[in-house]
Order: sequence, then structure tokens, then C-alpha cells
Amino acid sequence: YDHFKAEKDYPKTHNTWTNTQLLAETDSSNSWLRIDRSIQRGFLMSGDEVVIDYPISSGKRSHPTPAGEYKILEKIVDKSSNKYGRMYDGEGNLVNGDANAFTQEVPEGGKFVGAPMRYGMRLTWDGIGHHIGPIPRSRYAASHACIRGPSKTMPVVYSKLEVGSKVVVE
Repeated sequence: YDHFKAEKDYPKTHNTWTNTQLLAETDSSNSWLRIDRSIQRGFLMSGDEVVIDYPISSGKRSHPTPAGEYKILEKIVDKSSNKYGRMYDGEGNLVNGDANAFTQEVPEGGKFVGAPMRYGMRLTWDGIGHHIGPIPRSRYAASHACIRGPSKTMPVVYSKLEVGSKVVVE
């Protein structure tokens, strides 16, 4: 792991590091999650040891991800946002690709389609969670307060945590 962290592009790398031996021993009884917004990295932890170190994208300045200690409130594999997504008119034409269903009215005959948030783990009841989502190449905070993770990593992280697992956002 020290070798991974010593690479010249760490922490900006899109690469993920996994301790495969520790991963096999990690389950919901000994795992928790640490999110470091300053370096845009997520860490699946087993006790004090890093099991997986992966890139994330947290909330942008206008929608920041708040620091704090949370517990996973809900887990849904095929989750979709009920707030952010795409708005279509009655003919099925895209009207807004970054719509907010809470502040914008759906056109008559149209529909709102929530943004996919696969492998979603809810951290707050007001919409903050951790799920699969795009991580910008230049690695910056870009979400509406959620914590996005890579599609290849999130199913593994999801499988090692349970409702009630601790999540620390720094």
C-alpha cells in the first residue's frame, strides 16, 4: 500500500488499491467507510487497516458534502434519485439534462427520470449518499452532495457494509 500511495499521481490517480487478503476477511462486522474530501478518496476500512483505497467525487461548492460521522440508513442496488435527473416533454424530447424535480415543474404529459445511483447507500434522509457515479478525469468535487464512486469498486464496497455501518466524512 505504501508503494501505491508513493506513486507520483497519488491521490489524483483513478486507480484503486485493494488488500485482497484483508478483503476476504472483511465483512459487515468489522468494516466501515472513510471518505477524505480533501484528496477525493474513499477507504473501505477493517478496523484501522485500509482494505480498498479508491477515487471518489464528493459534493461541489454549491452542493457540498458535509463532514461528519454517519451511519448507513438504507441500501438499494438499483436506486435512482428522486430529486436530480432528466426532464422530458410530452413527446419524449429532453428538456433539461440536469433537472431538479423539487424546483422545476414537469411539462404537461412529460416525465422526470431520476439519475441512476446504483449501489446506493443513504447517509442522510435529506438526500446524501454514496453510489456509483461519474468521477471527473481531473478529479474534483462535482456532485450534488452525494459521494460518487467507481462502477467496478462500489459493488464490492456495498457488499462489505450494512445498514448501520459507520461512515466518516472528513
